[in-house]
Amino acid sequence: MGRPIGGTWVTDMRDCLDASGAIPEGLPGPALNLALFLGAIVAWVTSGRSAANPRTNVPCRRSPGRRRCPGEIVATFEADRESIVWDCPACGDNGVTRGWEGTPWDRSPRRARP
Repeated sequence: MGRPIGGTWVTDMRDCLDASGAIPEGLPGPALNLALFLGAIVAWVTSGRSAANPRTNVPCRRSPGRRRCPGEIVATFEADRESIVWDCPACGDNGVTRGWEGTPWDRSPRRARP
């Protein structure tokens, strides 16, 4: 039997923000948790740390069978450097994230800081 395959998430980080570029007040708990999870992946990859090691310090968020997945997210830029691909080697949860540029999670050096 092969490893279980999770869903594939295709996300745009701008969908997690309001018109002012902040996380909206009153965002439901599950949506907030997903935004913070994806944001942590974006922050890790855009900080440049994924160039040397795609293994992040972001724990997997899934709980298959009501047991917390022990996996740690692996993430890196796609060749276009506009998309971030990530996956959990333990459970197969995976995704691609776009629209991260200029968000609060963007740690890339080229970003102008206020």
